[in-house]
Amino acid sequence: MKKGGATLLIILFCAGITKAVDADVVNIYRLYNKVSMEHLYTASENEYTKLPYISNDWVREGVNFRAQNKPTNDTNPIYRVYNRQSGEHIYTSDNNEVRVLTTKYSWKNEGIAFYSQKQSTKPVYRVYNAAAGIGSHFVTMSSYEKDSLVSRGWKYEGIAWYAFVDPIPNVPAGWNISAPRNIDRYVTTTYSFKDCTWWVYNRAKDFGINYGAYMGNGQDWANQPGYQVYTSPRLHSAVSFKAGASVGGVWNTSSVAGHVAFVEAIRPDGSILLSQSGAGFSTVFNYQVLTKAQAEGLKYVVGK
Repeated sequence: MKKGGATLLIILFCAGITKAVDADVVNIYRLYNKVSMEHLYTASENEYTKLPYISNDWVREGVNFRAQNKPTNDTNPIYRVYNRQSGEHIYTSDNNEVRVLTTKYSWKNEGIAFYSQKQSTKPVYRVYNAAAGIGSHFVTMSSYEKDSLVSRGWKYEGIAWYAFVDPIPNVPAGWNISAPRNIDRYVTTTYSFKDCTWWVYNRAKDFGINYGAYMGNGQDWANQPGYQVYTSPRLHSAVSFKAGASVGGVWNTSSVAGHVAFVEAIRPDGSILLSQSGAGFSTVFNYQVLTKAQAEGLKYVVGK
């Protein structure tokens, strides 16, 4: 899909958090084809990893949402069908749509891609634009992305299915946050859904604070020109951890990408409350408290 004439470029990754995730819930990855302007969704990490090597037309866009991997009484199958002439894929929960496309228009039924919740608070929207060519059908969990496309002439086709909802954690007892979260409007244009960079970039905007759209991996945020960096906590700043660093002694960051988190609150005793995301967390984001000793000496990047 082409969004207002701008193609999506490289996606930047952050900490690979090594925590247990429910095996019945899978990441749904999104890729973008620079030539056909199609978005491809897949639950296969192998397909997601290998396609850009098979053709450099494909660009990885990271995890877009999550879904069930197995059928249950509370799920519906989501089918992937393929147009062998144009190369387009369509994702649908509608058996009749699959039947019409495969029998009348010779599309190929590629089977069940993943399973959706029958009812959830996180709808996945489908929009259509005949002028978009191969990428004429597009699905997204972001209401912001959906509304932006509709404002540019795309037709809203309704809720395609419901994505798996990661729980929203409660603020730890004794702590407060000073601005509500507006996750439905968090964008994934250059930072992938549930990456640490995605969280900090969007959470900062809840406070009217801005970081660049291409700050690099989590450890790179402290090295970007034009930002003030401190070694003592700054409220509503981004705290950048180098690769392999321990985060409060609870877990270690990626040995390649490091990590970045957001400072939600600071207590008089010097302890801080962080919010952070990562595909390894069982919640869409995570709260973590660091003591004064753990918080000192880290790199706090102040936004603009």
